[in-house]
Amino acid sequence: MNSRIVLLSALSALAGCGSDSPTYTGMGGNACIPTSTQVCMMGNNFSPANLTIGHGTTVTWKNGDPRNHTVGNATGSADTYTSGFIASGGTFSHTFANPGTYAYYCGIHGADGNPPTGMHGTITVN
Repeated sequence: MNSRIVLLSALSALAGCGSDSPTYTGMGGNACIPTSTQVCMMGNNFSPANLTIGHGTTVTWKNGDPRNHTVGNATGSADTYTSGFIASGGTFSHTFANPGTYAYYCGIHGADGNPPTGMHGTITVN
């Protein structure tokens, strides 16, 4: 085995240690780290898919994928928002003012409904 491959494999393994949150890097080099207020869009998934926040908190969705995504409230939500297309590396933010549970989905890779299917998630506001 080539010593460079072994060294790169070892460095890759070490680089993944020491962090509780995965870092998503899209083909375009757009890194996204999920946090308590940031949701990453990668591989037709939201990460974290379920987020709990306090009321008055702003959530930011970041696209770490090379393809477009959207974020929008699901049918029946008391809070309405829609991002339109979010290009690779782009973001969309929304402030959740009232307590409740809010389902959302990607209009390209998910389907609206109660609950939504496909690429979807939930924001729980305390």
